Amino acid sequence: MTQIPEALTWCLAAGTTAGAVMAPILVRSRRQVSALRQDAEQARAELDSADREKEQFAAHAQAVADETRHLVASRLPAMAEHLAHRHLPVPGPLHSGFDESGIGQDHSAALDLLAKAVEAERQRVDEAAQATMRGATTVMQAMSYQLQSQIVEMQERYDDPRLAEDLLTLDQLNEQNLRRIQATGVLCGAWPGLSRADSHLGDIVVGAQSRVRGFHRIQVTSQLADAVGVVSRAVEPIAITVTELLANAVHHSHGTLAVDVSLHQTTSGACIVIDDAGVGMHADEVEYATAMMSGRLPVRLTELGDPPRSGFAAIGRLTRQYGFAVSVDKPAPYGGVRAVVFIPGNLLTVMDEEEQPMSVSAPLPPRAAAPTAPAAPVAAVVAPGHDELPRRRRRSPVSATAAPAAPEPEPESAEHARTPEETGATWASFQAGTASGRAVVEDAVQAVQDVPQTEQTREGDRA
Repeated sequence: MTQIPEALTWCLAAGTTAGAVMAPILVRSRRQVSALRQDAEQARAELDSADREKEQFAAHAQAVADETRHLVASRLPAMAEHLAHRHLPVPGPLHSGFDESGIGQDHSAALDLLAKAVEAERQRVDEAAQATMRGATTVMQAMSYQLQSQIVEMQERYDDPRLAEDLLTLDQLNEQNLRRIQATGVLCGAWPGLSRADSHLGDIVVGAQSRVRGFHRIQVTSQLADAVGVVSRAVEPIAITVTELLANAVHHSHGTLAVDVSLHQTTSGACIVIDDAGVGMHADEVEYATAMMSGRLPVRLTELGDPPRSGFAAIGRLTRQYGFAVSVDKPAPYGGVRAVVFIPGNLLTVMDEEEQPMSVSAPLPPRAAAPTAPAAPVAAVVAPGHDELPRRRRRSPVSATAAPAAPEPEPESAEHARTPEETGATWASFQAGTASGRAVVEDAVQAVQDVPQTEQTREGDRA
């Protein structure tokens, strides 16, 4: 039998012992390797998740950057334009997801702050512009009144019919200039500029007619049953309002078409109805004009256009301040526009016709329209070939002892030219009729027929 060497026996014994020792170590190592693999897989998953989050964050950061650039480059300028022109839209955010997010709310807050800042600055600038214009119009209005007084004095001083014609033209141009100055001043918060006594409604309308270019196309009729007048504080505001409406009606209708104006009484006040046969207004224009003349819309000088359309805006300020109302309707009976000025009863009064008769150019009411004595002819004398210019009432009535008015001369013909004496008599009668008014003229008509016009009488009229 083969004998195993002792050394080998010791080796086998040692290997068995080492294997017994190494077995637990190997098991533990395998477990550690498995755990490490799991950790590696988890780390890899976490790394992938981190990469995805990084990509999402980068995309969000890019979206925020794009949204911010869109806010600065498009939305803020559009908001500034929208505040000046309300019909221009303001674009929304590029990404709808930002509407309810914190960034979307921050951007909306930035737009609101811009709107408030721009509105406050525009209001400040407009108030400064109004203050400047108010001061300028006050000075120009005073100068226009001085020019008006000078023209009136020249009309009463000189008898030359050619000079009279030029003075009438200058007076009419000055009235138009004064109308524009008044409207601008009222729009800027200035006082209308005149303090008048209680006045007949017909006189107010005729006075407004005289301030309009193309006044000869305006036909005024009265349906007033009583001697309706307007209280002093509202006379000039209503005159300015009617003037603007008449100017608008004349401007937007053909040069051969008439503008009809009628005066009416109502249960609670009186109305001035203005009908033109012009181009009319669209529904949106009627809506805009109604809102403007009601005084509800805030108006800035910078929003009136170029050239500025200040008429409706000035009317709106006056209606809000004095309590009357203006409306426009389309279509009018002639296809144009009908404007109605309603004056409530608290702004009206009944005039004493004995103490303060209507002017000779005011429309006769129906109760006085029946044929009686001939209407005062002296107030209708004008230069040949020219339309009659409605005249203003004199603030200081002429005494009844003033020089009697001469009868209206026969129209000139080619066979009969006026002599200097006839021309002087014509112009003197024009002055006397305009200054004295209807009452003096009616009392003097019979006396004029019996008393010849002399050179001394004409000198007395000029004095």
